[in-house]
Amino acid sequence: MKHEITRSCANQFSLKTSRLFRLLSCLIAVCGLLAACIPAAMQAQRRAPHGTQAVGGAPARADVAALLRQALAALEAGRLDEAEPLLRRAVQLAPTNADAHSLLGTLLDQRGRLAEAEREYDAALRLNPKHVAARANLGVLLARTGRTAQAIKTFETVLAEAPEHPQASLNLGMLYVMSAQYERAVPLLERVRAQQPNNTTVLAQLALALYQLKRIDEATGVLASAANLAPADPDVLYVSGLVATARGDDEAAAELWQRALVARPNFAAASFMLGEALRKHRRYEGAAEFYERALAADPAQLVYYVRLGGTYMLLVRYDKALELFQRAAARFPDQAEVYYFTGIAARGHGDYATAEAALRKSLALKADNADALAQLGFIVGERGREQEAEALLRRAVASDARHFYANYDLGRLLVRARRYDEAIVALEGATRIRERDPSAHYQLFIAYTRLKKTADAERELALFKRYDEERKARRAAGEEQIEDTLPQPEDERKPE
Repeated sequence: MKHEITRSCANQFSLKTSRLFRLLSCLIAVCGLLAACIPAAMQAQRRAPHGTQAVGGAPARADVAALLRQALAALEAGRLDEAEPLLRRAVQLAPTNADAHSLLGTLLDQRGRLAEAEREYDAALRLNPKHVAARANLGVLLARTGRTAQAIKTFETVLAEAPEHPQASLNLGMLYVMSAQYERAVPLLERVRAQQPNNTTVLAQLALALYQLKRIDEATGVLASAANLAPADPDVLYVSGLVATARGDDEAAAELWQRALVARPNFAAASFMLGEALRKHRRYEGAAEFYERALAADPAQLVYYVRLGGTYMLLVRYDKALELFQRAAARFPDQAEVYYFTGIAARGHGDYATAEAALRKSLALKADNADALAQLGFIVGERGREQEAEALLRRAVASDARHFYANYDLGRLLVRARRYDEAIVALEGATRIRERDPSAHYQLFIAYTRLKKTADAERELALFKRYDEERKARRAAGEEQIEDTLPQPEDERKPE
């Protein structure tokens, strides 16, 4: 049998997702980064080689040049097995040839051997710090392996050496978008657009940056140009959906994201946004389906776990929510938020031991977090350790005096302990934060009744009844939040 859970845990859940959700609209940015750029390396090779010194003098240098030409032709044709031994022979003959190291790095990058590729790019740059192809390809590798700040610095160095480098400009602009540096992204992407007016990737990224800056009319104009060039381009459709939501046209946005999924069935961000649209309109079963599709397509995004888990809780599937967040904790073991969400799901499932352990892990990673302290205080109190619970809830209030549930659960605990005067102070603090919450008024009704303050008790009971009816009306209209779907403890239920 499940233990009961107050509305507090779900509200904290929704608050904690906001920071993660802000990252979502940038998820397509990294997808457009090119892999290691063979054409750039080929152009470098067709000029005079950088730092060509071969063991054995002029004949060996000629051999190296021939090896590199053959390797380039093989790479251009996609014959990687043929190119690799040629490049390794070139590096062996000319260990100080920056081009040979750079091109070997490109090949290894193409084969997914990223650590080896990075070593070769680094070797090329040690030999020739101005080797543009090696640095540009290193920037792509850094971005693809999640080292965004390093990638940005790398591309900034490339553009300092080669200001008109089109792909480095595009990649840097996209990384600026992904790292929410939209003001820096827009002029860079505008410059690339002038160089490549028919590049839909450029247009989609520019529109995304303008959307984030709330320059909706400009974003719409850019997207119109992109749609004329490629009406079925999934990235263009995705960003067009975001702009439609900004204009309040949810129906058009959903249609655009559905078209994006037709064009790219594993488009995680489009699936996620369809989940968001369905959740907004209280179609939770459908929302869960699209969140699941997003997570299956890209399990590296914590926000997908968060929104799917929250929807499971709206559907009163606490067991599925708990299992999901435990999976997330295994994947993101250093994220305090993951353990916080695990604690909430475990609390909903009635597994207070798991909830307590998870919340303690969250606090170990992020000490004095008011949300986790308030949740842990509730759990510890429900497990009968009321003195420890009070200390935790007071810490939560000290950390955030306007934390509703820290004040509310502290007041509720004090009511249970028959410390009514102290309880009233905490509960009145809660009502100042959230005046129309019925539960706080119900606890005040109990406290004033026990103190035989009849007028105050009657006032609080009337407020409780009024706000409880409002809550029921919101639920009947389909306006419930996660917290409205959760069962309430005995001491929160309406009096007879």
